[in-house]
Amino acid sequence: MERIITLFNGLRLFVDSREQPSFVPWLLADFAMLKGNKSVIEFCSGNGAASFWAIDHGLQGEVTLLDNRESALRLAEKTVSENRLAGVSFVCEDLARFSTSRKYDAVMCNPPFFAEAIQSLDQDQRAIRHESGMMMDLVCEKASKALKQKGHFYVCHIPTRSIELLLTLEKYHLKAKRMRLCRNTKDSTPFLVLLDTMYMGGEGLQILPDLIVKDQNGEDTEEIRRIMRGKSYE
Repeated sequence: MERIITLFNGLRLFVDSREQPSFVPWLLADFAMLKGNKSVIEFCSGNGAASFWAIDHGLQGEVTLLDNRESALRLAEKTVSENRLAGVSFVCEDLARFSTSRKYDAVMCNPPFFAEAIQSLDQDQRAIRHESGMMMDLVCEKASKALKQKGHFYVCHIPTRSIELLLTLEKYHLKAKRMRLCRNTKDSTPFLVLLDTMYMGGEGLQILPDLIVKDQNGEDTEEIRRIMRGKSYE
């Protein structure tokens, strides 16, 4: 089963109606601020939600979506066809086996967050929610190999693994340049960390103000309304 989400500037995004709705790809894409003629590859892309959000908001360069699930990439192909997009390509392959001589301006990745697999979920759902053996080390290594010098790797993860993530990024010469925590409310525990890193970049990390999802009245904050503006479901 599938449904369509219409984004702010009219792009129609195909999604799997069985999946738990998540705005994390939009948070990552908004944080990355990719615009203009940049070449981008999205690892663990799923249906390409983050990349298509960026395209809807001004990204005009070539985009490659990499995922090992044919079902997710079929949805991405429908989005490309529905919107008559050019410059979007697909790679259906495990990240561990992926290799390319091409160098990109940017890599995005919203990786599976948890090392422990839940057997009650079907195979596609486990791939979405859990690492299933895919190590953080692999994601960072592949990003460093795919980037141009001074290219950017945008990644999100759970805050409890931030130290592990930062150390792994350093191992592959990915210098953290911007960092932002996301919280459901101003006083709640962060549920997500967003990182912008530069391959072979210099020192200097900017800590941005926290992104808050709900205000004191339980309503979406102005920033969340901006990120999610125009989104409607069919």
